[in-house]
Amino acid sequence: MPVFAAAIFTSAFLLFWVQPLFSKMILPLLGGAPSVWNTAMMFFQLVLLAGYGYAHLLTRRVTSLRWQIAIHGVVVAIGLAFLPFALGSGLAPPTDHSPVLWLVGLLAVSVGWPFFALSASAPLLQAWFARGGYKSSSDPYFLYAASNAGSLLALLLFPVLLEPELTLVGQAGAWRAGYAGLLLLLVVTAALLLRAKAAPPAPEKTGAGASGWKQRLIWIALAFVPSSLLLGVTTHITTDIASAPLFWVVPFALYLLSFIIVFARPLNRDWVLMAQGAGIVAIAVMTVLVLAFGLGGTVLLTVGIHLSAFFATALMCHGEMVRRRPAPSGLTTFYFCMSIGGALGGVFNALVAPALFSSDIEYYLALVAACLLRGLVKGDLREYRIGDSLYPLLLGLVVAVVVWRFADTDSTSFAMVGRMLFLLPCALALYWFSERSLRFALGIAVVMGGAFFVRSSVDVLHIERSFFGINKVKLLEQDRKIALVHGTTIHGTQFTDPKRRSEPLSYYARSGPAGQMFAADGPWPRAALIGLGTGALACYRRPGEDWTFFEIDGAVERIARDTRYFHYLSACGGAKVQLGDGRLSLTAVPDRSHDLIVIDAFSSDAIPTHLLTREALALYLRKLRPGGVILFNLSNKYLELGPVLANGVASVNAFARRQLYYPTQDEAAQGAAASEWMVIAARDTDLDFLKHDKRWRATEAEPGASPWTDDFSNIFRVILW
Repeated sequence: MPVFAAAIFTSAFLLFWVQPLFSKMILPLLGGAPSVWNTAMMFFQLVLLAGYGYAHLLTRRVTSLRWQIAIHGVVVAIGLAFLPFALGSGLAPPTDHSPVLWLVGLLAVSVGWPFFALSASAPLLQAWFARGGYKSSSDPYFLYAASNAGSLLALLLFPVLLEPELTLVGQAGAWRAGYAGLLLLLVVTAALLLRAKAAPPAPEKTGAGASGWKQRLIWIALAFVPSSLLLGVTTHITTDIASAPLFWVVPFALYLLSFIIVFARPLNRDWVLMAQGAGIVAIAVMTVLVLAFGLGGTVLLTVGIHLSAFFATALMCHGEMVRRRPAPSGLTTFYFCMSIGGALGGVFNALVAPALFSSDIEYYLALVAACLLRGLVKGDLREYRIGDSLYPLLLGLVVAVVVWRFADTDSTSFAMVGRMLFLLPCALALYWFSERSLRFALGIAVVMGGAFFVRSSVDVLHIERSFFGINKVKLLEQDRKIALVHGTTIHGTQFTDPKRRSEPLSYYARSGPAGQMFAADGPWPRAALIGLGTGALACYRRPGEDWTFFEIDGAVERIARDTRYFHYLSACGGAKVQLGDGRLSLTAVPDRSHDLIVIDAFSSDAIPTHLLTREALALYLRKLRPGGVILFNLSNKYLELGPVLANGVASVNAFARRQLYYPTQDEAAQGAAASEWMVIAARDTDLDFLKHDKRWRATEAEPGASPWTDDFSNIFRVILW
């Protein structure tokens, strides 16, 4: 048993190590978009499904244990030919259409085969253990705990040990060594099996207790919802904070922990249902506060509520799935159905939902489905009562009327308290609904649906979804301004008054750091600007200057050029736009060719980490002419990135000045917004034009702090909890 457990543990550890490792490798190719992880997860789930299907067919079609071992040994050995995995030079995703298929192809040729071989190992080893005639062979499901323990350990170690201590190349080499070690473990396991008196494969039951199609569909449904929620909650977190392994692995670790817990011992279902109901009610209330009233919470509160509800839902679904598990003869069928549900969740979130929905509604649909699945645990779905639909509809009507009346209006403290007091009885009503599954699902659906309806209809002129995010064009301040909103963050505003359309606003206001710099120095004959937004910076361009925006999202360019909404590019004409990741695009331009480089790229509120690294700063400096400067927008609600960039500047022997700007009441009335900027140059004298402006302060590196590199970043340290 220890040998089997060690082989399964090692296989799972490698399987879940490679997922964040290779995803981080490819993240810079796609602008650090949160969808990279979703697409990678979909791919890994599909390959996991293929591996479980192969294991199921191998144990069903090949009766000889010797042949099963030989075939799988060859499959694992072939994987060595793909190692160590690495990205080829010159790779670039398409810019004229979605990169999803390109990314799937890259994953397939790079890590597809080793991942397939590993994914089949755990169910095969458990099936072989069931035939081994050992003391515990009658119930091999306990070995699944070893599999999940290996998976969980890999995910927990990645952000705290593997990522900080090893480079990506070093990790790839260590992973190859682990894969070779697993092959040796499998050889030892095979020898032990062949020495034992292996029993013939038991036929799967066909009578009472058999895993019929109804039962299989239930397994699939119970696996689908947590899988979809896993991707949904991860996207929800990474869109605003940062698309980084830390925020990938925490939800994933909770997902695996739920498996470990439910396979280890039965849980009190009443307690799990109570926790899940409370968590989903909290999300519903927070959804109304954020989407309809524009009120949010701290990182700790927001992330904590979403992850708690997700974990409780995973415990509920996986616990019910384990309670319905078949006898060992149906083990591979059970795991195959479980992997079908997981893969369908990934496909739904990564492929289907972006094609069907213009907003991220799939996360909230999965929450409603989770409420419905309570009926499988409680067994009350067939007991319909009129109140199951009447009460939710009445509550939804009240919420919709209040939200419609007060959305995007008064934001005083009194108004905030009033809205929260209104939501308190709504929350109590929703929790009362949780006594009945259908009533609860409908109640959650109408409350969150009302918030979505308000967000997508009140003053919203346009919504467009792409691989890189969801962009909305929205009117603000009683139609005085029009804004581009990505996720929950405004990425630029413009006055709707035709006479003031060329006036830069928000982070780019003339009274703010960007305006101060352009007023203090220049000209800038040739400039590169990474990140387009609404194109407001184009209005600082002077006649005859050659400015190029690099924008990764084609949807953003279409919106910025659409004169029904924004006029910066048309009114302040002359700036060019080139599609593609800014850092990759800048690599191709000649060295010492630019006078100004502006870094203003965001995914909602998150700055892609590959734009903040020492290697990125070295690239920017190489592209500058003597006397040129880099202007960096660091504005962020959740991360304190100033010290990170200051450490990076010191590591490349450059100099910088930083300003944290808060507009006066008059400046805010003229459209200015709080922001944080840094100006960087190769020589300190290149910043003399800011030397006497006390608002700009020289930066200093933190003693002993390591700069972020392409191989290292520490998001946890800079979160504003």
